[in-house]
Amino acid sequence: MRTLPVTAAFGHVVRSTINNAGFAWRLSWPWMVAIIPLNIFAQLSGFSMDPAATEPSGTALAIGLIVGLLTLFAFASIAVSWHRYILLDEVPQGLARLRADNTVWRYFGNTLLIFLILILGFLPVGLLVGVLVAALQHAGALISIPIYVAAIIFGVSAFYRLSVKLPAIALERTDFTLKEAWAKTQGNTWQLFGLALLFVLTLIGMGIVLLAIGYVLQLTGLSVALFLTLAIQMMFNWLGTIAGVTLLTSLYGFFIENRDF
Repeated sequence: MRTLPVTAAFGHVVRSTINNAGFAWRLSWPWMVAIIPLNIFAQLSGFSMDPAATEPSGTALAIGLIVGLLTLFAFASIAVSWHRYILLDEVPQGLARLRADNTVWRYFGNTLLIFLILILGFLPVGLLVGVLVAALQHAGALISIPIYVAAIIFGVSAFYRLSVKLPAIALERTDFTLKEAWAKTQGNTWQLFGLALLFVLTLIGMGIVLLAIGYVLQLTGLSVALFLTLAIQMMFNWLGTIAGVTLLTSLYGFFIENRDF
């Protein structure tokens, strides 16, 4: 069993992302050219993730769901190419950057499967908290706080433990299962949660900067302000994806290939 060095792993992710951002964009831009207009179209169709916004119509929800899945698939394709570049030095050319082969579909499907597993895992926690609150009221609400905290820590760690399989899929391995990913990463719950916390705090910091830029753009009153804001949001999502995929690649290299940072 290997113990993950959190700060070294995080530093490796940051350096790898910054040093390779230019190449990552050259690898990704064909997909980004396709999905940025799609997301702008979904926004203009009335779909919004803002809870304060007016409830979207059924058509808008359907458009939002379809565009969301297409965006996730595009990011899965980018992730596969990025994993293969980092681990195999494979450089996709031309239309290969828009790959949508069986490997990408497996990556996409397993990503959805991991999220489904986590959602199902949280259902008993939600039911337990509901029973406690119903039976004990305020005392039950207080008791539920540490239960939720423990569930979040375990859930975040579980996500990364299971997601170690994703780089293996990108390498076209069919012999590496979620069970093996879970076994190879045992004993690292706190380390993985700490790494995820550093990663999320960094993204939040970047998000605040981008929100400020978007706010300034809206104040200008320019007709293209909305489009620019949405494009900036998509670029942020792209950079977060590249950093997240780099993180998974680092975890795969550390736990499965016994690489050091």
